[in-house]
Amino acid sequence: MSAEIGAKEYSAFVADDYLSGFIADGGAAVKFAVWPDRDALKELREDLKVRCAALGFSFVNVDSARTRIGMIQQVFFSIAAQIDWRALARKIDSSIASELCYLPDDGPLTVAAIAERNEVDQNIVRRDMRARLTKRVIKNYTLAKDFRVAMAHLCLAEMEEDALGKQSGASILDWLHGELRLISALKEMQIYQRIGRHNARVMLTSTARWLRLAGDAGLLIFLDLSGMAPSRRGAVAEGELYYTRAALFDAYEVLRQFIDATDEMEGVMIVVAAPAAMLDEFSNRSMFQYRALSNRIRDDVHDRLHANPYAPLVRLAPSHRGEA
Repeated sequence: MSAEIGAKEYSAFVADDYLSGFIADGGAAVKFAVWPDRDALKELREDLKVRCAALGFSFVNVDSARTRIGMIQQVFFSIAAQIDWRALARKIDSSIASELCYLPDDGPLTVAAIAERNEVDQNIVRRDMRARLTKRVIKNYTLAKDFRVAMAHLCLAEMEEDALGKQSGASILDWLHGELRLISALKEMQIYQRIGRHNARVMLTSTARWLRLAGDAGLLIFLDLSGMAPSRRGAVAEGELYYTRAALFDAYEVLRQFIDATDEMEGVMIVVAAPAAMLDEFSNRSMFQYRALSNRIRDDVHDRLHANPYAPLVRLAPSHRGEA
């Protein structure tokens, strides 16, 4: 059996060796942490959350018991629900106002408020802000087309105080959360398709880039796979998801795709927290049963004395043996 590492020790390693350097500089990585008990899981999750806040990263937790990991769009919707999109839009608006030498720091960031504070006609402020927004967002081709259009309209909605802007903003948020009833609500914004399996991955990549554009250091996604472990439907709590073997392998394929897509992502760290039972090679639910994933995370060298935190998969020590 390979050596173990304490949850807090591993969290510190992730923060120091990945988040503060490689990820903050625009890199991306996927790491698997196998936990022996729920205390170790909680310790890792909470410590990473604290360290992300200290380093300026956004932290999101995706629970496999509530989110179908095998459906990438559901993973995106779970992440999107934990992001304050309006606050990000206001940060972009504030940055644009500062670039234009307006004084937006005190008070609201609406066109009317900025015009009044700077003693400039509203139409001039609106023209300048929209022109810079077009350059900064609409013409930012590192973002997916529908995503950048949506973000531009969200920024515009935060600039204005009219009911139309508020309705547009609400429709965009519903679209991001997967809750929009009719896509026709966005046709005037030239958004014609929902977020689904075909485009969720590029939306996630764009989200991380948008966070960085708004001033965040990046995004850490904590994927908790504990909901995928039960082998019987009767062992699943009411209201939680049960993964058939087919659904389980769909989830493993999504994880495999995340690993292979790190070159396409920017400022993203994905920590996959899996229960020890999912490494049991004799179980038909083991991650090692899905060869495409197994080949990417299996240990090349088994060291019983020293844990290698740089390995794609690490084993956490039980909480009472972890780093104090």
